[in-house]
Amino acid sequence: MRTCLLHIRILAALCTLLPVAAFACGDPTTDYSGAGADGPHVFYRNRQIIVKSLVQQDSSLRVQSEVFTDRQSVVLRCPVPESQRQFSFKLKEKLEPAPANYPLPEKMLVLSDIEGNFQAFNLMLHSAGVIDSGFNWTYGAGHVVFLGDFFDRGLYVTEVLWLIYKLEDEAEAAGGRVHFIIGNHEVLNLEGNTYYVRRKYLENAALLGEDYREWFGRQSELGRWLRTKNAVEKIGDYVFCHGGLSVEIAAAGMSLEELNALARRYYGVPLSEISDPRARLIFDIEKGVFWFRMAARNRMPEAELQQVLAYAGAKRMVVGHTLMPEITALYNGRVLCVDLYHDQNLRNGFAKTLLIENGRPYGLDSRGERSGLFKVGMAGN
Repeated sequence: MRTCLLHIRILAALCTLLPVAAFACGDPTTDYSGAGADGPHVFYRNRQIIVKSLVQQDSSLRVQSEVFTDRQSVVLRCPVPESQRQFSFKLKEKLEPAPANYPLPEKMLVLSDIEGNFQAFNLMLHSAGVIDSGFNWTYGAGHVVFLGDFFDRGLYVTEVLWLIYKLEDEAEAAGGRVHFIIGNHEVLNLEGNTYYVRRKYLENAALLGEDYREWFGRQSELGRWLRTKNAVEKIGDYVFCHGGLSVEIAAAGMSLEELNALARRYYGVPLSEISDPRARLIFDIEKGVFWFRMAARNRMPEAELQQVLAYAGAKRMVVGHTLMPEITALYNGRVLCVDLYHDQNLRNGFAKTLLIENGRPYGLDSRGERSGLFKVGMAGN
């Protein structure tokens, strides 16, 4: 397992050394995407704010560029894929790290691994009452947890990210909260690793004259915003992280606040360049919080799970990263897995996610149907 993952990581690292325009790293035989409308993308240079978009004009694409000197005057407009609609929003007044701990709200929706699938994302948020038809927050004091991997594979990553960005301020104004927790694909993109990036984005980068590796760099708005996000959060007696908490993380002696601060310090730094042993553990491709799979695969010893939950001060751990056919509860409901086949569900006319209401977890689909969670086995099975 270690050898296989190491090979994948090495291949991904090699891809970052090749010119962006050379080829779309991954499997070029299955990626038929090409340049398409995209943006806005916001960069900071020479005390100026530069906003660039690719706009569809008849049968061709046109680069639209604006320059601002006043942050307050920037109004961004993001077209909605395959429609005539758009949503507008302003740049945030400031970007600050999110807390690691929150009280449990009355209701909380959890989505994971959207991977640029705006249609499924919008369908689930709208049907669950999180947004209205104008993409405005309508969830009141409820919370929504986005559990990582909103990048790659799909073709509408930019639109998904900006909608989350927009909803954060609207949720807070209504007494609610949006939680965006970093996954392994966010980590890869912050590093400038294009292994899983679709050809569309590499071609768009060339047309915009902006290297894809800078789209989420420290001089971009989305890059700065993502660098404020946590790797792990505890909400009530639930702990959330993309891959999972390993016993090695629990034994390292870091509080959740310390873990998140260390993770944020090294976002954008390849693992090979991290010397701090605790940071290396956080980003480790087997035991780190972004990549760990043993709990979701039902292979984590019971004693280790108990140690992990005690470390986090939680009764349940919620993870994405590992695909499941349904929202799945393992270890008598103490591990909840929410990474689903969104494309397949969408082809069948619906989307699914996790709803936590009054502390109890349910499966929820876009038709409004709730289900109890399917409990699969115990540790070691």
